[in-house]
Amino acid sequence: MAEGRRIVVRSDGRIEVEAYDIPSPGRGQVLIETICTAVSAGTELGVQEQARSGDYHPGYSNVGRIVECGAGVDGFSPGDRVLSFGNHASHVVSGTDSPYLIPVPDDVGSDEGAFGVIGSVSMHGARKANAALGEHVLVTGVGMVGQIVVQLLARTGAETLIAMDLSSFRLEVALQHGATHTLDARASDTADAIRDLTHGRGIDVAVEASGYPDVIPSLVDYSRIGGRIVLLGSIWHRPVTLDLMPFHEKEITMMGCHQPKCPPKGNSYYPWSQEYNRRTFLHWIADGRLRIADLITHRLAADDAPTAYQLLREERDRALGVLFAF
Repeated sequence: MAEGRRIVVRSDGRIEVEAYDIPSPGRGQVLIETICTAVSAGTELGVQEQARSGDYHPGYSNVGRIVECGAGVDGFSPGDRVLSFGNHASHVVSGTDSPYLIPVPDDVGSDEGAFGVIGSVSMHGARKANAALGEHVLVTGVGMVGQIVVQLLARTGAETLIAMDLSSFRLEVALQHGATHTLDARASDTADAIRDLTHGRGIDVAVEASGYPDVIPSLVDYSRIGGRIVLLGSIWHRPVTLDLMPFHEKEITMMGCHQPKCPPKGNSYYPWSQEYNRRTFLHWIADGRLRIADLITHRLAADDAPTAYQLLREERDRALGVLFAF
């Protein structure tokens, strides 16, 4: 049996590349040879920080070519380029039922397409925000998920679209991709700045994409009466102290936003399925409505995985969209 290579995070935090036996696809499955995979920084760094008893194989946004089809596969053939949930590995097996496998259009590059699953997370968050014409919108944390949210919300006709982050580099990128204003999260006068930018009204809707719960009390402060807060970032069991009186008095709505809760297939009442979001994300790259290539800063070999995670954790003024090439 042929051997593949995949990234593994050991229980003690060591990041390695290990060999494994490439599996054969079962009924209704395909074997994919990976071209590249996108790093989901919030999820992958968050899981690495959690106590675990076993190994962790990161990654869930993979573009590759089908090399073998199992029995009963219909609609896919060897040679097809596809987006899957495959992890950071040279070969992955995927089911073909929606939403597990999506064809990548010919006019979408593999590097851009590899962010397709991550992009559907942003699309779910932007839809939950339900920003209306003329609203004041804030996005906190403009890593890849937040950057894509900014691009999506820029199409809603927001009066102001404010990006907030600790990284001046990421803020400048957001400004080039639809944000009307940026704020350094470390500044002491962010609340005053938001009051000025919103003409005293406050934020209508805030999308929290950093994953750091410490920001939530500030979002309550920034919000207008009747404001909404969408928790999109991966918040990994970190406690936060929240004074509920201003939350109560402002009648703020705070909602969780977890992309896997989208139905695999749409229905008459909720057509926004995981499959729909991924297909739309790829289509909008193809027709220019989304600019993903601009956000990719690093394309690294799997052996460079420790470097990739170090960049995303410690050098945010250099790293944004990170890919592994196989």
